[in-house]
Amino acid sequence: MTEAPSVEPNPTAPAQGLRWFTDWRLHFWGLALIALVPRLIYLVQIHHWPFFYFPILDSRTQNMWAEILLQSLGVGNAEVLAKPPLYMYFLALTKLLVGRGDFSLLVARLLQLLMGAATCGLTYLVGRRVFGVGVGLVAGLLLALYSPGIFNDGELLDTALSTLLATSLLLALLGSFDKPTGLRWFGVGLLLGALGLTRGNLLLFAPLVLALVFVWLRGAVEPEERRRFAGLFLLGLVVMILPITARNAIVTGTFLPISNNGGINFYTGSNSNADGYTPILSGIAWERTWYEKSDQVDETGARRTVGSLFLVDQDRFWMRRGIQFWRQQLASALALLFKKACLYWTAYDIPNNVSYDWARSHASLLRAMPFTFAIVGPLALLGIALGGWRSRSAWLLTLFTAVQWLAVIVFFVNGRYRMHAVPALCVLAGYAAVEIARRVRGRQWTALAPALIGLVVFGLFVNADLYGVRRRHGGNRDWFFAGQSYLQMGNFAEARQAFGKATEANPKDADAWFYLGNAAQQTGDIEVAGRALRHTLQLAPDYSTAGSRLGEIAMAQGLSLKEPEALLARAVQSQPSNVESLATLVRLQVRLGMKDAAEHTLMQTAAAFAHRSQNDTRYASAQAFVMQAAAEAEAAGIVVPQALRPQQESQ
Repeated sequence: MTEAPSVEPNPTAPAQGLRWFTDWRLHFWGLALIALVPRLIYLVQIHHWPFFYFPILDSRTQNMWAEILLQSLGVGNAEVLAKPPLYMYFLALTKLLVGRGDFSLLVARLLQLLMGAATCGLTYLVGRRVFGVGVGLVAGLLLALYSPGIFNDGELLDTALSTLLATSLLLALLGSFDKPTGLRWFGVGLLLGALGLTRGNLLLFAPLVLALVFVWLRGAVEPEERRRFAGLFLLGLVVMILPITARNAIVTGTFLPISNNGGINFYTGSNSNADGYTPILSGIAWERTWYEKSDQVDETGARRTVGSLFLVDQDRFWMRRGIQFWRQQLASALALLFKKACLYWTAYDIPNNVSYDWARSHASLLRAMPFTFAIVGPLALLGIALGGWRSRSAWLLTLFTAVQWLAVIVFFVNGRYRMHAVPALCVLAGYAAVEIARRVRGRQWTALAPALIGLVVFGLFVNADLYGVRRRHGGNRDWFFAGQSYLQMGNFAEARQAFGKATEANPKDADAWFYLGNAAQQTGDIEVAGRALRHTLQLAPDYSTAGSRLGEIAMAQGLSLKEPEALLARAVQSQPSNVESLATLVRLQVRLGMKDAAEHTLMQTAAAFAHRSQNDTRYASAQAFVMQAAAEAEAAGIVVPQALRPQQESQ
C-alpha cells in the first residue's frame, strides 16, 4: 500500500479516541467498501445477460487468447500478439486457478469489481495528497458511485485493470516528486510498463515523466541524481516490458515491443472515411481491411493483401496509410482530430463493445447511481480552471489528464478509453465541488459567480452532443451484439429475433442482415435466410462471405445456383484472396458446368491459399474449403494446380 499523504499538524486535532475516524486507512477502506456494494449488486443483475458467459468481440477474443496462452505454457502464438497481453494473462491466470469453464468468467468479473473498488480508495489518496481530505473524500465518492465506472468494471475487458494501474501510477508519481528516491522512480517505471502492457498508447506518459524529472526536480536534487532517477525510471519500464518483447521475438523472429495493433488503430482514426469513434469490427468492414491490397507483391508480381502479410508488416502498412492521410489531407485530418478532441468530453459514453446505454436500460443499479460523465465532466473542467494549476501536484493532475486525452484522440474515441483519466477527473471535480461549497458558505458572491458561469458553459459543452453521436447510435449495435452471443449459446431463435431488431434499428447495416440470414438458416427458414443474404449483397456487393454463404445454402438445398454464382463472382473481384469464398465459387462453377471459369478460379484459390498463414485461426477451415473444392473440380475433370496436390494427397 502506498504511504499516506503528508498532512500538516493540526493543533485542534481530535482526541486520541476520535483519530480513528480521521485516519486515512479508514477512509480508504470505507470508500472501497462503499464502491464494492453497488458493484456486487450489479454483478447479480447482469449474470443472466447473454454477454455474461458468451462474450463478444474483444472480450471473446481475449478470452480465447487466454486459452491459447494456457495451452502454450504462456508463450502463445502470432495471433495473440494483436493486443497488449497483460489482461489476457490475467484471464489465463484466473482459468489456471479456478478452471476453464464459465466459473472463470464469473471470477474474472468479480476480481475486476474488486479492482474498481480499490481504485476508488486510491482516488481518495490522490485527492487527499493534492487538495486535502475533503476533496479526497468527495473524489472517492464520485468514482464509487460513477455509473459508467461500475459498468466498465463488469466488462470482460482490460479497463478495470488498466484504470487501477493508471491511478496507482498517478499516486506513485505524486509520492516520487514529493520524496524522490531511486527505488520510487524504479517503481514508477514498473507501473508505467505494466500500464503499457494493458494499453500501449498510454506509454505516451513516459516522455512527460522524463521531462518533469529534469524540470521539477531541478532545484531539489543534483543533476547527477536527476539523471540517475531518469535512468532507474527507464530501467523499470524496460524490465516490465522486456519479457513480452522476448516472447514476441520467440514467436515471430522479429522485434515487436508489445503488440502489433498500433498501426490499425491509428489508421482507424486517421483516414478519409473515419468518423473518429467507430472501430473496425467484424464483418464487412473487417473483410475490406483484411483483403486490402498492400504495397508488397508476390512471386507472380501481383500485389499481396494485408491479411497475407507478416504481423509486423501489417502494422507498418496501416501506420503508413494513416500518416499518408495526414500528409495528403492535412485540413481533413486536423478537422477529424478536433472532432475527436471534442468527442472525448461528450457526456455520451460512446460504445465499443456492449454499450453503456444498453446496460443502463437493463440494469436498475446503473440507473440508480447518481453520477455519470454528464456531471463529472463539467465539474472536472471547472476544477482544472479553478485549481488545476495552483500547485505542482495539481499541475500533475492536469498534465496527466491532458496526456491521457492526447493518447486517446491520436487513435479513436470511446467511453471506456477515457476511463483511465476518470479518477484524476473525479479529483478535479471534487475540488470544484468543494470550492463552490466554500464560496457559498463564505458568501463570496463575487468569486462564486464566475465559477457558476464556468460550470454552466462546461456543462453545455459536455452535454451538447455536438456531433450527434448519441442520436446516430440507436440500438442497432446492441441488438447485433446480443444476437452474436445468442448464436454462441446455440439459441438460434433468440439470435434471429435480435438480428431482426438490429435490421429494424438500422436497415442499412449489411452485417446485421448477414447474421440474420445465418440465424434464419440455423432455424431451418431457408427462404428468409436467402432473402437476408441477397439483401446483404445489395447493401454490400463486395461482401464475399455473404455470397459464399448464399452459395452454400443453394447447393445444400438443391436451389438454383446461377444467381448465387453471379453474386459471388462479383463479390470476389473486390476480395480476390478470400480463400473460402473462392473455393465456394469453384464448387458453384463446377456444378454449373463452367469448367474454364472453375479452372481459373481454382488457380486463384491456390495462389491465395499459399499466402494464408498457418497461425491464422481460420487456416484449418480454409484448408477444408480448398480441399473440398479441389476434390470436386478433379472429379469433374478439371486440372487441379500442383500446389494443391500434396496437401490433397496428405489428407
